Amino acid sequence: MANLDTWNRFADIDPSFTKPITGKAYKGTSPNPQYVIRCLTELFGPVGQGFGWEVLREEFTPLGEEVLHWCRIRFWHTEKGNSYDSYGQTKALMKTRNGIMVDEDAPKKSLTDAIIKAASHLGIAANIFLGRWDDQKYVAQVEQSYAEGNGNDNQNKPISAAEMKRGIEQIEQELIDCRTPSDVTKLFNAWADDVEKAGWSKDYWDEARRRFSRKKKELEEAA
Repeated sequence: MANLDTWNRFADIDPSFTKPITGKAYKGTSPNPQYVIRCLTELFGPVGQGFGWEVLREEFTPLGEEVLHWCRIRFWHTEKGNSYDSYGQTKALMKTRNGIMVDEDAPKKSLTDAIIKAASHLGIAANIFLGRWDDQKYVAQVEQSYAEGNGNDNQNKPISAAEMKRGIEQIEQELIDCRTPSDVTKLFNAWADDVEKAGWSKDYWDEARRRFSRKKKELEEAA
């Protein structure tokens, strides 16, 4: 798989699942957290199985008259057994024009912030964090792309390594039912068409071809 396949696949997300950042000293766009989880699920499988996180540390830290909640998580995904750390933070106690305000959801928001940042390191909503969405003309192009069905939810998007791996596992299971070399050839031809449409990488398709060749050789030797 090309190193930027995943990045390019999710760098722009459906604008319907974003919103402007409000109540901050800075402007920008925020991706919907649940939509980010959806993207991660599409890549790796259900949360807790294909990906997840562990809170390593969290604290309420005084900042003058305000209090900051922050957390550090270890985010993991199973594609290569990868894990890395990410931080999130939220003001739990803040000064406003109307006095001191307490945010009882600060720990939840900090965790969400950490997860979104971890996902961005994989490329999910990366163009938002790269600042490309600060250009309204660019955002309009993304919106048009999704309106025309050419966005990241299009069936022609690159297939992930996790999906290709599951495909190879399925091939292995289907090869068990092959009884003759001819059966293997028919199965290979069927998969070749599907693989071409899905856009498998050369490395994964070469691995699949080796599985077909090995099974065909075993059946030929047993004949």
